[in-house]
Amino acid sequence: MKKRKLRTYIVYIVASILSFIVLFPILWMVVTSLKTTPEIYAFPVIYFPKQITLEHYYSALSEGNFLMYLRNSAIISSGSVILSLIVSILPAYALARFKFPGRSFILATVLLLELLPQVSFVVPMFQLLKTIQLVNSYIGVMISYLPFVTPIQIMLLLGFFAEIPKSIEEAAVMDGSSYMTTFTKIVLPISVPSIVSVGIYSFFFSWNELMFAMSFLTQQNKQTIPVFLSFLVGEFGINWGQLFAAATLATLPALIIFVFLQRFFMTGLIAGAVKE
Repeated sequence: MKKRKLRTYIVYIVASILSFIVLFPILWMVVTSLKTTPEIYAFPVIYFPKQITLEHYYSALSEGNFLMYLRNSAIISSGSVILSLIVSILPAYALARFKFPGRSFILATVLLLELLPQVSFVVPMFQLLKTIQLVNSYIGVMISYLPFVTPIQIMLLLGFFAEIPKSIEEAAVMDGSSYMTTFTKIVLPISVPSIVSVGIYSFFFSWNELMFAMSFLTQQNKQTIPVFLSFLVGEFGINWGQLFAAATLATLPALIIFVFLQRFFMTGLIAGAVKE
């Protein structure tokens, strides 16, 4: 009994230390955004502000047109979630439920896409978007995210769909329901937590992505939050206060979404790992 308690305490201590290491950069970002400019550059380092100030937040919101970039990120991230789910749900279900020639090759191709670096897609993706006249458009950036979002979504959803007992679908078909009706009326409602969890992954990827957003959106009124943050890093200096304030504000929407959808996210992750 004592050994069990000791093991539990050790696990809690290790978990607490790891959590602090992970959260420390975020805490430092928030604390620094509340310091005055002299305190930020003071030496020795001032760890906590002597007088909390919101001047950097005011500067980020008023001078940098932060809300425009926030709107653009919200549009692109939300659209990317919808588009990627439309593209990934049906292939994931087909791979989970049906055996057909070439299935293993398709799975290998999906996994291979995850191994390719993002930079290798910049030039061909730009040429593709230029050909279909979608450069400097929201939908163009959403399409460019598909090779990086849909493979992991397909693999996760494949595991989720495979855990749904086939007997449920077979009973519906025997009652006269078509395969498509069974899929839309039975399979999809059961899979909502799993779909939400992979949707959150797509949202976070799109919200934080910089390379494609900077490469394919050259008009300032279309650019996203990560691009805005990159503008605060100058050639001869960095406005740390405004950068950390803007980064804190940029983190809040994603944090709020995760908090409200955490139940679906955790349920969806667990669903694919539980055997019937």
